Parts: sequence; C-alpha cells; structure tokens
Amino acid sequence: MSILMNNTLDELHPKVKDLALKLLAECQKQGLNIAITETYRSKARQDYLYSQGRTRSGQIVTYSRGTSMSSYHQWRLAFDIYNNVPGDAYNADVLKKAGAIGEKLGLEWGGSWKDFKDMPHFQYTFGLSIMDLKTGKKPPDFDLNYELGIEKLTSRGVISTPKIWIDLITVNPIYTQRLIINIAQALNSKIVLYQDAIKELTTKKIIGSPELWQDTKKITVNNVRSLIKKAAEAL
Repeated sequence: MSILMNNTLDELHPKVKDLALKLLAECQKQGLNIAITETYRSKARQDYLYSQGRTRSGQIVTYSRGTSMSSYHQWRLAFDIYNNVPGDAYNADVLKKAGAIGEKLGLEWGGSWKDFKDMPHFQYTFGLSIMDLKTGKKPPDFDLNYELGIEKLTSRGVISTPKIWIDLITVNPIYTQRLIINIAQALNSKIVLYQDAIKELTTKKIIGSPELWQDTKKITVNNVRSLIKKAAEAL
C-alpha cells in the first residue's frame, strides 16, 4: 500500500515555504506551469520511497532511508515540483528552467548534483548538514522584517554577502565588526574605527547597550538580527 505524499507548504520551515512560493510565482511569470508535489515526509513515507527499485518495482528515486532521518524532506527543508501538464509531469526542459529560477532565488536544485540528479527536488539547508540536524542544530527562525532589513542593507552597499546573514546561526566576530563599521559609515562617511562606529550607532539609537558590543564574544545571534533590523529602519 502506498504511503501518501504530503504537498502542503505549511509543513515546511517558513523560510523554505517563502522560497517555494517565490519559485512558483517566478515560474508563472516565465510561463511555466509548475506545482508542488511533495514537501515534508514522514519516516514511513521516506522508507516507502527508498524501497522503490529495491524491494519494490520501479526505478530508484532516493538514496536516503527514512529510519535514518537522512532526507532534508524529513527536516522540512525540501520540496519537489512537477510540470502541471497532464502526461508531461517531468518534462526535462521545463524542470531545467525551473531549476535555474530556483538557484537564482538561493535554493539548491537537485538537478545540479553530480552523483544523483534529482531534477524535481529543491532544498534550502541553511548550511546545515544532516548530521548537524541529527545532533540538535536548528535552522534560524524566519523573520520577514529581518530579511527585508538584509535586502535594504544589501541595496545600500552595507552588506555584500546577504546569504551569510540570512543563514545566521552563529556569530562571527570579524564579520560582525565589519558590519557595524559598514552601517556606521553609511550614516557617517568619516567613521573608520570600530569604537567610533559603536559610538555613532549608539547616538543614532541603533545600539542601545554599547558595552555589549565592546566584546564580540558576548554578542548573540539575536543581538545581530536586532541590529540589522534597526539599521535598516535608520537608513
């Protein structure tokens, strides 16, 4: 008996859901009739797919066992698509076009994998490996205002590598210091030193506790996310 698939976007991590919706919208703009075929998978569903081509008839479609929690679908970080045209669900040209669109949005596309191409598959892992997830590491929470803040700071030239901040899981002191200086320089081009940058951001009420930022080892991910949102509001 088949284990039913799940195509509900609400089962995905909110960031992955957001990217899936953007993919569908952009595909539609470009004349592609794409739909979501599968999102979250239970252990039973993943094991059922793993059995295909092994203990069940059909071609192998996955190398990830459900019982080992080795698929990003099981962690709500992946989804599959199909060409929503009767009799032509897995048109290679259509999937390639969708794959290129997805990659531009920041998604990882299974069609670009070297060893096992999975053209309907997309995932967004936040840089976390399956082992990371198994050992308790979690993706950051999705905050639309935070992501809009990153977009604004990127457009202003304050942030040059937005993905680092979107996928922020741990604080990198060097990157954080550079971010603070860049924000301060966007407000006052004369700023050069880190200490002067802290003073500038304190004056502008972007930083409320300057002593916290004196020691970057004490800064948390939430501190940085708050900083980015406040800086975006000020610029």
